[in-house]
Amino acid sequence: MPWRHLIYISMLAVAVCACLSLEAVSVTRVGRRPRPGQTVRQRVDELFSGFERDTPGAAVGVVHKGQVIFQAGYGSADLRKKTPVDPDTAFHLASCGKQMTAVAILLLVQDGKLRLGDRAVRYLPELRVWGDKIKIRHLLQNASGVPDPYSALEQASGRPTVDDELRLLASWRRLDFRPGTQYAYSDSGFDLLGLIVERVAKEPFPQFMQERVFGPAGMTNTFIFDDARVSQAKRALGYDRQLGDWVLNDSNDLNFLYGSGEVYSTVADLARYDRALFGGVLLRPDLLREMVTPSPISSYAFGWVVDTAFDSGEPYYGHSGLWMGYTAYYLHYPKESLSVMVLSNSSDTNTESLAFDTAEVFMNQGEVAAGP
Repeated sequence: MPWRHLIYISMLAVAVCACLSLEAVSVTRVGRRPRPGQTVRQRVDELFSGFERDTPGAAVGVVHKGQVIFQAGYGSADLRKKTPVDPDTAFHLASCGKQMTAVAILLLVQDGKLRLGDRAVRYLPELRVWGDKIKIRHLLQNASGVPDPYSALEQASGRPTVDDELRLLASWRRLDFRPGTQYAYSDSGFDLLGLIVERVAKEPFPQFMQERVFGPAGMTNTFIFDDARVSQAKRALGYDRQLGDWVLNDSNDLNFLYGSGEVYSTVADLARYDRALFGGVLLRPDLLREMVTPSPISSYAFGWVVDTAFDSGEPYYGHSGLWMGYTAYYLHYPKESLSVMVLSNSSDTNTESLAFDTAEVFMNQGEVAAGP
């Protein structure tokens, strides 16, 4: 099974470059204390000190109560050109894009054009008979039972689309389990959600996302995969580590399977998205609550894992991404209104660990001094 946008178990890595304004966040958490005289900038820079000019890089953004309090880039976006990463460097978000697909579905609910309890077959008649018990809610919660067709699609010629994916699933005429009875992480389920958005909105998924999500949130450097945009964007190239060398891993024939990912964005734009999502610009409060309410059978909500931090017991929402030579993690603590986004162009980077460690810098006991 290909490792596409999977929620992955932590690996190892750490990351040196730019920053915006800093401020103290006076929230409480049992965490490591800074060394005497150590500033916020120094503590975060220390976390990312492994990223250098001759290594792939990472970008980190921190938002507190809707305000950007830290943004920085480390390492290189392009190893050949030694282009430094900064907060406006675009990275592939991989599975972090799933919750944006969930927002698209909830916008259609908000418009009165569909309901979460609707059977998916209403919009995808190709599911008739073999998948007619799947509800939109099941797809959002990774509880649909839709099998993974990615290995088969990788073997097909050309660049498969979500329509191709649906035709393949329809030819299989089976589910892995009865919808709503089990949890199984599913890229294909979110691809089907992207197709539902297209059919209900009567416009291409990338266009809908630009008009209803990226545009209203002010995300000027965010886009769904497109050859022209990728070639023109200020972006990081993806890399894998192989036998001690960095190898470019920056393209894949499955990049046109919208819905499960395929979003390029920056930490600066994700800060704008965070403000729009949790500030009520995109969704009504009741739909936002629905989005972050986990399934009865798992901790998965609509594109978020909802859990509590093992060391502090604080509730959080989070999602990771791994695809090609990119890794990503988006973390939000609702009680403190604190979000951390970490994006990297190395498949070796443990963005999840870096996100939690960065959050700890801003959530330790007592106030953290601001400034360089």
